[in-house]
Amino acid sequence: MEKVLLPAEKRQKFLWELKDLLIGAALPFVIMCIFSSTIIMFGDSDDIAIAVLAIGGGNLLLIAAFVIFGRQNGAVSYRKFYLNETKRRLNSSDKNAIYKTGEYALWKGIVIPLITCVPFIILQIVNIAVPNTFCIFALKYVCGWAYLPLAKAGVHEAVNFIFIVVPVASHLAGYVLGMLKEQKLQAQLAEESAKVKKHKKSK
Repeated sequence: MEKVLLPAEKRQKFLWELKDLLIGAALPFVIMCIFSSTIIMFGDSDDIAIAVLAIGGGNLLLIAAFVIFGRQNGAVSYRKFYLNETKRRLNSSDKNAIYKTGEYALWKGIVIPLITCVPFIILQIVNIAVPNTFCIFALKYVCGWAYLPLAKAGVHEAVNFIFIVVPVASHLAGYVLGMLKEQKLQAQLAEESAKVKKHKKSK
């Protein structure tokens, strides 16, 4: 039977869960900024070939990075789930196991990359409402992965929000793949452990 959490415990669970999500989003966000301020920044070039190569190549690298981080986050969170399930079966008093914090959940595969997009979302909304040079500079050189692809196409900047799909879909795909890989690994380890126990009993 699942333990009913008290209000204070719910707050603690929320804070731990938030901390776990922020940790999972930290490295992807840093990589996102690095790509935007190095490779993708050339997407602002007047040379069409250079601009297309920078934006296309940069976003492909961004996709690859988010898939890799997604796999890592998915594997780690499923490992926590597996270990905590064992603790719960043993009626452990470990609060991480009781609160189920840091464990695998599909929605986390979406929320983690959405957290990395928050600066872009804020800057883009502000620039749509009140166009200014600071936001445009930040959008180009910090959030170029989403701003530059359509910057010179003459479309409304609100369309840029569609590019949030890039990191979210990439991370989610990696998150599920990481879980499946870890699930298979844990099943193999459990099978090996069962064989060893069976072998010892037969002696």
